[in-house]
Amino acid sequence: MNAFQIIILIGLSGNALIGSLVWISNPKRALNRYFLLTTALIALWLLCMFAITVQSSPDALTFWTRQTDVAAGFLPLGFFILQVVILNPEITFFKLCYRLRYLLILSLSVLVLCQTQFFMQSAYFSSPDETIPIVIYGSGIAFYILYFVLMTIGMVVSVPKIFRSTTGVQRTESQFLLLGWLGGFSFGLMLFTSAVLLGTQEATRFLPLFALVLDGFVAYGIATRRILSVSVVLQRLSAYLLMTVYLIGLYVGSVWLVGRFFYLVVSDTFYLSHLLAALVVAFSVMPAQSWMQRVSSLLFFSSKTLDLDRVLGETRHIFQEVVSEDLLTAAFSSLIIQTFKTTRVVLLKLEQDGVYRQHYMFPEKDETMQLEADSGLVHLLKRDHKPFTIDTLERMRFASTVLAARQEMKTCGVSVAVGSFARQNLEVILLLCPKSSGEIYDVLEQRALQLLCDQLAVALENAKLYTAIQNGKIYNDILLDSLTSGIVAVDEAHTVTVFNKRAQSLAGLSENEVVGAAVDRLPASLARLVERIFQTGSAVRDLDTFIESGDVRIPIRVSGSVFHGYTGETLGALIVFNDMTMLRKMEEQIRRTDRLSSIGTLSAGMAHEIKNPLVTIKTFTELLPVQYGDTEFRQTFFDLVGQEVKRIDTIVNRLLNFARPAKASLKPVSLHDVLENSIHLVEQQLVKHQIRLEKDLAAERSLIQGDAEQLNQTFINFFLNATQAMAPGGTLSVKTFVLKSSVQVDVKDTGCGLSDEKRKHIFDPFFTTKENGVGLGLSVSHGIIQEHKGAIDVESEEGRGTVFHVLFPLIAEKE
Repeated sequence: MNAFQIIILIGLSGNALIGSLVWISNPKRALNRYFLLTTALIALWLLCMFAITVQSSPDALTFWTRQTDVAAGFLPLGFFILQVVILNPEITFFKLCYRLRYLLILSLSVLVLCQTQFFMQSAYFSSPDETIPIVIYGSGIAFYILYFVLMTIGMVVSVPKIFRSTTGVQRTESQFLLLGWLGGFSFGLMLFTSAVLLGTQEATRFLPLFALVLDGFVAYGIATRRILSVSVVLQRLSAYLLMTVYLIGLYVGSVWLVGRFFYLVVSDTFYLSHLLAALVVAFSVMPAQSWMQRVSSLLFFSSKTLDLDRVLGETRHIFQEVVSEDLLTAAFSSLIIQTFKTTRVVLLKLEQDGVYRQHYMFPEKDETMQLEADSGLVHLLKRDHKPFTIDTLERMRFASTVLAARQEMKTCGVSVAVGSFARQNLEVILLLCPKSSGEIYDVLEQRALQLLCDQLAVALENAKLYTAIQNGKIYNDILLDSLTSGIVAVDEAHTVTVFNKRAQSLAGLSENEVVGAAVDRLPASLARLVERIFQTGSAVRDLDTFIESGDVRIPIRVSGSVFHGYTGETLGALIVFNDMTMLRKMEEQIRRTDRLSSIGTLSAGMAHEIKNPLVTIKTFTELLPVQYGDTEFRQTFFDLVGQEVKRIDTIVNRLLNFARPAKASLKPVSLHDVLENSIHLVEQQLVKHQIRLEKDLAAERSLIQGDAEQLNQTFINFFLNATQAMAPGGTLSVKTFVLKSSVQVDVKDTGCGLSDEKRKHIFDPFFTTKENGVGLGLSVSHGIIQEHKGAIDVESEEGRGTVFHVLFPLIAEKE
C-alpha cells in the first residue's frame, strides 16, 4: 500500500468516524442525519479516488477518474443541504429536494458532462508505480471549474442573507458550515486547478486530508454541545498559525545565523546550528504564545473578546461592597447585562416550598417566571453543575428530561440557564435571554457565567447572613428596650455588656455610664447578686430586694444565672428584674378586696350573734318598768345587760379588726388563737350550711412569727371555700401538729374535690371553680403564707374532698 492510498484511507476512516459520531450524538435530529448524508457523499468521492489507485487498464482508470470528478461535483450540494436544514429544522426530505431542485439539476448536468470526451479524453499512469494518474481534459473542464466557482460564489453570496435572517445557534452553525466548506473546498479547488494548469497531479495527493478539515469544522459547529463562537475559533487558529510561522522563521533564521558566523570556528556547523536553533525556539515558545494571542486578538473581533479578569475584578468589588441581598442581585444583574450584552436577566430563588420563584428581573415585565423543583431544567442543573443553553439541549439526545428542559426554556424565552450552588444545594438559577447582537453564549462565556454564579452563591449567603445578623441585632435591641423587665448582662471579665432602657430607668443610670464599665458600677444590690452568681455558679429565682435610686427605695424581684457558650465555657451572667411597686400595691388592694368580700359572707352570722344579746336586752328592758321594784331582778338585769353589751362589743371588734386594711406586722402570735378566732367567725356559716366541725388543735407548740389579721384572712378563706364545696351534712376538719421545727395545720373537707388539672392552677389569680367567684381568695392566701415564710400544699381527688397542708416555722416560746 503506497502513501497516497494511506492518505485516502485516513481521510475515509476519519470522515466515517466524524459522521457516525455526529449521528450517534442525536439520531433524531434532522441536521445530524443530513450531515451523515454529506459525509456519505465525501466517502463516495474518496472511494472513487481509492479505486483509481488500484486500476491497471487505461479504460478502467479513465472510468474511475470520471466517477471521482462526478462525486466531487456533488460535494457542494452538501453545503446547501445543511444550510437549508439549519434554517428549517423540520423540513421533510421531499420539500428539501424541491427547494434545491435547480442545484440538483445542475449537479446532474455535471454528472452527464463528466461522462463525455468533451470533459475528459483519457487518463494514464506515468509509471507502473504511480498512483496519481495524468488526466488529459478536454475543453469541457472549463465548464467543470466554472461550476465549482459558481458554487463557491453561491456559498459566499448566501451568507449575508443567512446572517440577517438568523440569530443564535442558527447563525453560528451557518458560520461554521461556511468556514468548513470554504476552508476545505476552496483549498481543494485551488490544488485541483493548479494541477490542471501546471500539468502535474502531485498537489492532488493531499486532497483527501482536506475532507477531514471540512468535516471537523462543520461537525464542531453543529454537534458540539458547548461551542465556541467563530470569532474565538478564528482568533485561536490565527494565533497558532502566527506562532507556527514565527517559530519556523526563528528556527530557520537561527540555523542560518549560526552557519554564517561559526563556520570559521567549527568546520561543520550543521549539528551546532540546529542545536542552538532548537534551544532558541524552546525558550521562545512561552513568550511567543502570549505575543501571538495579543496580535490575534487585535486582528479578529477584539471588541467581542471576553475580558474575564476585568469581569472577575468588577464582580469581586460588587460582592465586597454590597451587603444587601436586593442591591447585590441588582448590581450583579447589571454587570451581566453589560458584559454579555443580554436583553434580560432573571434570577429565580429557591423558596421554602421547593419552588424556584422569580426574585429579580431586569428589565422588568408583567409576567413572572418560576420553575418547580422537579422540572427538567432544574434536574439537569443539579445533575451536571454546568450551564445549559437551549442550543445545548437541541444537540443532546431527546430524553424526556431534555425535552422538558428545552420546552421550559422556550416557554420562558431564555437562552441560557446557570445554577448557583451553596453547599451543593441549588439555591439560585440565573436565566439569560438572547443577546441583543443575536450571537450565541459560547463555551467561554458559559464557563465565565458559571464562575460568576459560583461567587454569587457565596455572596448571597454572606449577604443573607449579614442581613440576618443585622436584623437580629435590631430585633434584640428593640426587644430588650421594649421589655418591661430590666435586663443586665455581664461578660466573663465582669464587664457590663447589656443594660436595657428599663434597667436604666429603674436604676437611674444611663447606658453610657454602665455598659463597658465594671460590675460594681451597677446598683449595690444587683452588683452583689452578680458576684454571688459568678461565685456559686447557681441560678437565683424570684429574689425580692431593693434598688436605691436617689432617695427612692424601689422594691424589685430578681432572677439570674450564668450562661454558657456552644462548647460549654462560661460566657457571663444574666439577671432579670422587675419593679414590684405596683404589684405590692395591687396585692394590698386584692387583700383588702378579699377582706371585704369575706365580710359580706360573715355578716349574716355576725347579725345572728348580735341579735341574740339584743333580744335579751330588749326583754329585760320591757320588763324593767313592771319589775323595777324587784331588787333581785334589777341586779340580774344590770349584770346580764353588761355581759350582752360586752358580747356585742367583742363581736363588732372582731369584725372591725378583720376588715381593717393594715400592713403586715409580724410579731409572735399563737397559731391556735388565730384558728380559734377564725373558726368563731365562720361558726354561723357552718350552722347555716349544716356542716359539722371537727377540731383537733393538738400541737404542743403553736407560737409563730405572724400577723394575726392576715392569718385570720387566710384561714377564713380556707374555711369558707370548704363550706361552699360541701353539701349539707359534710364535715370540716381542722387539725394541728408539730413537725420538727414547724407547726402544720391541715384543713380538710369532704366536698367535691378537684381534678389534677384544676389543682395545678388553684393558687393562680382569677382562677375559680365557682360560678360567681372572682378567683382571688386562694391567691391572696398563698401570698400571705409565703410572707410568713410558710409553705402550702394541696391534696385533692374528685369526689373525695380536699386537704390544705399549711406549714409555719415555730419560734421559741416566751418564758
